[in-house]
Amino acid sequence: MSDSKLRFWLRAVWLVAYVLMVVSMLNNLFRLNTDAIAYMRVAEYWSVGNFDLAVNGYWGPLLSLLMVPFLWIGVDPLISGKLVMLISAAVFFHGSQFLVRSVGLGLLDELIMALVLALTLPSWMTEQMTPDLLVSGLAIYAIGYGISPEWLDSRGRTVFSGLLWGFAYLAKAVALPLGLITSLSLALFWRFGRAKKRYMAWRQLVVSIVFFAVVSLPLIVILSLKYGHVTFSTSGPIAHAIVGPGNDQPAPHPFGNTVYQPKSGRLTAWEEPSKMAYDYWSPFESVEKLNHQFFLIGKNVKTIFKFLAAFDGVGLFLSGFGVGTLVFGLSLFSRKPFIKNWFNQRWRWLIIPVACLSAIYLPVYVLSSDQRYFYLFLPLLLILSFGLLISHYKNSIRIKFALAALFILPIFLERRSEDIAGKLAMDLAFRMEKAGHKSPIVGSTFFSDEGHRLGLYVAWHLEQPWHGDVWSFPPSSGLTVLAKNKARAEAYRQSGAIYTIAINETKWAMYLDSNPGFNNVTDTLGEQNLFQLYEIIK
Repeated sequence: MSDSKLRFWLRAVWLVAYVLMVVSMLNNLFRLNTDAIAYMRVAEYWSVGNFDLAVNGYWGPLLSLLMVPFLWIGVDPLISGKLVMLISAAVFFHGSQFLVRSVGLGLLDELIMALVLALTLPSWMTEQMTPDLLVSGLAIYAIGYGISPEWLDSRGRTVFSGLLWGFAYLAKAVALPLGLITSLSLALFWRFGRAKKRYMAWRQLVVSIVFFAVVSLPLIVILSLKYGHVTFSTSGPIAHAIVGPGNDQPAPHPFGNTVYQPKSGRLTAWEEPSKMAYDYWSPFESVEKLNHQFFLIGKNVKTIFKFLAAFDGVGLFLSGFGVGTLVFGLSLFSRKPFIKNWFNQRWRWLIIPVACLSAIYLPVYVLSSDQRYFYLFLPLLLILSFGLLISHYKNSIRIKFALAALFILPIFLERRSEDIAGKLAMDLAFRMEKAGHKSPIVGSTFFSDEGHRLGLYVAWHLEQPWHGDVWSFPPSSGLTVLAKNKARAEAYRQSGAIYTIAINETKWAMYLDSNPGFNNVTDTLGEQNLFQLYEIIK
């Protein structure tokens, strides 16, 4: 196929991609997640110049800052967040194609990449409102500039590489170590792979790191002053804290398992969890804790290994081994002369960001549901696949399209749960406000296995404080179900909140009906059969 035809089909795929992404956004306008509440609240603080509440070490500022222009022109916070997720998907979409060109692959490979992402991104961008797509897209662009042959000669590409890594850090803190290690690794590859211009590698690396620092250092300084010690993020220590010894699964965050009154001006402590009571620990405190750290790393290695295979149809069926796993392993080895060919085939260099991102998450926690942390894997593994095919087959067009089909397959086979929690929360909030029940709320009212906190969502829609919850008790407590209900109810009564919500006909709703400290006011909401609303009697 001629280049002109390939470009035509590429533009056609772009059009299809944007249509699908916009339709997906419109179909999921009211979809909410717990992290989204925090990002939208922080965006509102930025929009009015409330820097005391906006600046925090847990949530990267960039996703929220991108919402600010929309808020300034009167766009609803939820719609603003959805538009920013659309922008994030666009950055990921075009960045991945840019990376294809940067490693020296052809228009056909770019077209196949666009086709795979056109069918994948509409689902990813609406699953949750988080910065994972944005940080991955910015990292892809940064890698693309760093791996391009013009990197050694062009000061502009070097500057852009550093700036993009800096902005990726502002999106999510994981990009700081990822960017530093990847930049250093790529510079080393240029140093040993290009005999004529190897002396340029270190100079270009320094320039890139300087501009990386220009973007990232101001936030690091601000956070360090805020917390009283050198800090580039508090998310890493917190992620490490909740998987300490004794926790087979991550411990619940205090914001969701503690009753409290949020700081004045905040809706929930989840907007800034850094100063809550986490049980921080170090593997060097004792032999037992060191052993636990090794156990945790071993467990995470297995999980991340599965993620290498999670983006293709083979891995979906074999659960742990797939095309991604295979191409990652094969990319480590090239034909003789091994070293020369390996450095000349720049697409092989992409194993570095794959390995680096994996290593960064090893000491903390990675759940099988955390695929969004590794969105970066998909375009990198797809490019590695293209490179291997080109290096072994002269005519690999049909194989490439078959490969693309395997990477698209999970989108059609994985069942995505229909999220109605967001719509139900909005409807319930409307009913409560109409009935004059616009006051602080306590209790999560978990609505599904996905962990939707309907109580928090309703509080956000009402713009009222959410006072947390008590739902998880340590096994060592030995409390009966009745004792747990009593402790939970008493915590609610002491919380300072006015209302709590229960799901209709559950045991918890029945208990609240029998407790004189709670007055059922559900009849004031009009006709609905899903929830019970209780006024807390002091």
